[in-house]
Amino acid sequence: MHASLVGVTKMGPGQLLQLIRGRGAVGMTRAELVAETGLGRSTVAQRIETLLAHGLVRAADGASTGGRPPSTLEFDPSWGIVLAADVGATHSRVALVDLGGELLAEKRGDIDVASGPETVLDWVDARFQELLDETGRPASALRAIGMGVPGPVEFATGRPISPPIMPGWDRYAIPERLQQRFPVPVLVDNDVNIMALGEHWTRWSERRHLLYVKVGTGIGCGIVVRGDIYRGAQGAAGDIGHIRVSGREDVVCRCGNVGCLEAVAGGRALARQAQELGMDAVTSLDVVALVQQHDSRAVRLVRDAGRNLGEVLAG
Repeated sequence: MHASLVGVTKMGPGQLLQLIRGRGAVGMTRAELVAETGLGRSTVAQRIETLLAHGLVRAADGASTGGRPPSTLEFDPSWGIVLAADVGATHSRVALVDLGGELLAEKRGDIDVASGPETVLDWVDARFQELLDETGRPASALRAIGMGVPGPVEFATGRPISPPIMPGWDRYAIPERLQQRFPVPVLVDNDVNIMALGEHWTRWSERRHLLYVKVGTGIGCGIVVRGDIYRGAQGAAGDIGHIRVSGREDVVCRCGNVGCLEAVAGGRALARQAQELGMDAVTSLDVVALVQQHDSRAVRLVRDAGRNLGEVLAG
């Protein structure tokens, strides 16, 4: 049986859809679904009829080995669209994708998450509508919204929980706010958790465990355990950016603590350190450009940051 479905005692249409989608353009026959799931033929047939009725799968002729080719079931990504928002500390991006994750359109912008939820979500709302208008997609085709934010999230409610770099966002009802304009299911999670899932799904699906580290203005880590995100208490698992680095008690983090990894090795910290050394660097992108130009001072800063990151991960 498929590894991610081991132990499932009541396999509904959703689990069958997961199997079919995982096979990509190859698809699966009904006989393969019976063999893979251990369900009876009539049960599989009922589940498939549900998926066909909702337009989530489509039937196609498979490869013939002699005689009539078997009917293959394929996931249909054109059934609807999804809006996605990646809200960062200082930069954000929104995108429109089909159900297969194919990028249809995107927009980027500079907006500080510290400006508060109303300002940021107004910006997201407006960009979402622009994407729909520019692609000619009706709002009725929208099936869901996904959003990542740079802080811990209570996954069940989609509300940030005491996010260190998001003043004014604590327990803010993000899903309900977005649903005022787009009445569809809204999934909100820590941004690096979403990145970890995407990386696992597209690149490393055969691996059961994965650590995904994001280094930007802030630093975070997404933890995939047995194919699922491990969130921990109040969604704080992987929030490594505020673990203290030994010997750096002289550095004050914007969360109020001292010696945090983010304050020592994050993008904003590297830009500040570069400025102190006389380099022309305002943002982390400037530091990256200096490294690409083989500036020895910038290279040393990045190496030191990597060493500090490695120590925290090892701990």
